[in-house]
Amino acid sequence: MRKILFRGKIKDERRAKELNLKVGDWVYGYYFHDEGIIIHKRGTKKNDSHYIINTPYKGEFIEVEKETIGQFTGIKDKNGKEIFEGDIVKSYYYIPNQDGTEEEKYDMKIINFNETLCKYNIDMFENLEVIGNIYDNPELLEEGE
Repeated sequence: MRKILFRGKIKDERRAKELNLKVGDWVYGYYFHDEGIIIHKRGTKKNDSHYIINTPYKGEFIEVEKETIGQFTGIKDKNGKEIFEGDIVKSYYYIPNQDGTEEEKYDMKIINFNETLCKYNIDMFENLEVIGNIYDNPELLEEGE
């Protein structure tokens, strides 16, 4: 059975300090989207907050940046690192040369849970290596073009 895990970057500075972390640090756990109504002295407003329920911090709700939320794919790279949506991976393969030797080549992919995992044969994932992600390493996207 696949492990269900999400990650996101901390948004709330106060909560980050309470947990001895910084805004922008990654937190891992379960995902929760709150679309409720907030009632306060000046009236009501619609809530649209995204949280990671962080298991290392005793199940604390930690508000994260919506656009950074990514799910664990259930696959680890060749070094044992968990691959999440939004990760940038190198896919290594070998091309035979005419002299009988092989030349190592690679291409880079951004992991998108629905498209990437369905498009490629599961056997090719043993040659993947996480080299960054689209949030922390946008410059890698330029290299792959």
